[in-house]
Amino acid sequence: MIPEFIEEYFVDPIKYGEGYNWVNTLTYGVILIVASYLVYQYLKTRIAIDSKFYYSVSTFILLGGSARVLEDMNVSESYILVTPLIFFLIFGITFSSLIITVRIWKENYYKYLAGIGIGLFIVVLAILVVHARSFNSRGFIYITVTTVAVSVLVYYVSRFLKFDFITKNIEIMGGHILDASATSFGLAMFGYFEQHMVPGFFIELFRTPFVMFPLKIAVVGVVLFYVKDIEEEGYKNFVKLVILILGAAPGLRDLLRILFMT
Repeated sequence: MIPEFIEEYFVDPIKYGEGYNWVNTLTYGVILIVASYLVYQYLKTRIAIDSKFYYSVSTFILLGGSARVLEDMNVSESYILVTPLIFFLIFGITFSSLIITVRIWKENYYKYLAGIGIGLFIVVLAILVVHARSFNSRGFIYITVTTVAVSVLVYYVSRFLKFDFITKNIEIMGGHILDASATSFGLAMFGYFEQHMVPGFFIELFRTPFVMFPLKIAVVGVVLFYVKDIEEEGYKNFVKLVILILGAAPGLRDLLRILFMT
């Protein structure tokens, strides 16, 4: 009974690209919360979780988002590149790089950590370009222009309303708007389907994938509103990094997937 349950709700969705269900969605959510807490508890006594940490670690989002497309393009058939397993892979690479750079370069670690993240991203991007059979420049332009336009609009509206919790974290909002844009155009124009349960529910309810824009802006805005009240600065930066990853990583993956027509 237990093996069948695990196979149906966890193994098969990974093997056959079936997307998420309520069981694995809730399970992965719990794992994320627990893992994030344990990682923060380990790091907070060993390194300053400041803006340098935040921006240098965030470069590995580029690696994660692009590496996921390697499986989409059949460059690799390894299940380790399929969500959620790829999160463990990228975490392992990021965490190892962080520990090594801190040990070697001490307080200047962030320069080299960012270099590693960007360097690995360039390598993966080059592999994708070499294996690409065609390029969907129209989809790429639609998504990027829409992302920039909506992000700018949200920024200036938030500044007018004095929503500093958004204007000071516009890169987080922008990452989620990228995800909304790629999802919306992917579903509306390029034949993709929504794998996640909650977005899929709202898309079906409103009968349009473009509901992702107000949904993302509202949800991320509310989350950032409460995050601003976290007193411990290191913990606040760590939580913001997790929020950024949850939006920018899948957004970048979908953008590249559409660009390379996979």
